Amino acid sequence: MGAAKNRTLYMGTADGLYQAEPDGEGYRLTCIGFKGQSSFRAPVLLDKDDPRTIYAGTTRSGMQRSRDAGRTWQEIDNGLVYKDIWSIVQHPKTGTLIVGTSPAAAFISEDRGDSWTECEQLQRLPTTRGWHGPVPPHISRLKGISVHPDDPNLVYGAIEEGWAIRSLDGGKHWEQIDDGVDHDGHSIAVMPRNPKVVVASTGKGLFRSEDAGSHWNPANDGLTGRHYTPAPLAMHSSRPDVLVTAVTANGPGSWSKPEGGDTAFIRSEDQGRSWEMSTRGLPQPCTTVPRALAVDVDDPNRLFTGMIDGTVWSSADGGESWTQVMGGLPAVMGITVSPN
Repeated sequence: MGAAKNRTLYMGTADGLYQAEPDGEGYRLTCIGFKGQSSFRAPVLLDKDDPRTIYAGTTRSGMQRSRDAGRTWQEIDNGLVYKDIWSIVQHPKTGTLIVGTSPAAAFISEDRGDSWTECEQLQRLPTTRGWHGPVPPHISRLKGISVHPDDPNLVYGAIEEGWAIRSLDGGKHWEQIDDGVDHDGHSIAVMPRNPKVVVASTGKGLFRSEDAGSHWNPANDGLTGRHYTPAPLAMHSSRPDVLVTAVTANGPGSWSKPEGGDTAFIRSEDQGRSWEMSTRGLPQPCTTVPRALAVDVDDPNRLFTGMIDGTVWSSADGGESWTQVMGGLPAVMGITVSPN
């Protein structure tokens, strides 16, 4: 595993939060919270200034914070209207936290989670009547959030199902940006070197904007027979034009059937204009489906992905090939790599 040997992983699953610590031969798994209490949809977030401080968004227990690397937890829901958390980001310069919930709403904290303020104007958009979830009771989710690393005012969101949204003033005001993008929004990424370029992953493939999200075009060059995007967009930390995600041939209705997802990973080196597909190292066909995907910021060619069958895989070559590194977990829904 090379550089991955000294990495600790945090994995939010369908039943609890797990820590995987390298032990020389592989990983030692420990459940560090929420087993039997809650599941996860968003990967946990390690504070930018103190990686021992962990922010965990759960589906039933709201936002939780640990200041001791997961040994103890404190609920931090002051100001949160909803406890079903689907996305968490922290701005790398300001430390501002933004969470997305179900029903689809956004909340901001300027004090590391001690208190939250709802982005109330988002709920006044006339297009909210078109937001709904994909399964009964059809409640929408703010599934993905992206902030620009150099401009704290620039915030994007992907709603399942409710297209995409944009704020140009740090979350005070929002716009629906839906011209040409699929209704089933999954993940979104604003390009650091060119903030006019935004890439969205959806239930019908990838979409790309060159005018900050005002207009979108399909961006599926290189994809063959697979267009559903089950995992978030992951960005190479030192080559920010490089994006990695996954696609499946079949939607969620088939994932529990024998045909499964028929998964492949895809990589773009040109800000999402075109993609290369790979299944190297995966079972053929790969019936299980990745829900979690994370880049090791200290070794950005190394990625980790977590599958709904409870396995975790690693790539040492930027997503071109994969090796299984652990199994036996509940369905892995989010993964976070601890820095050195």
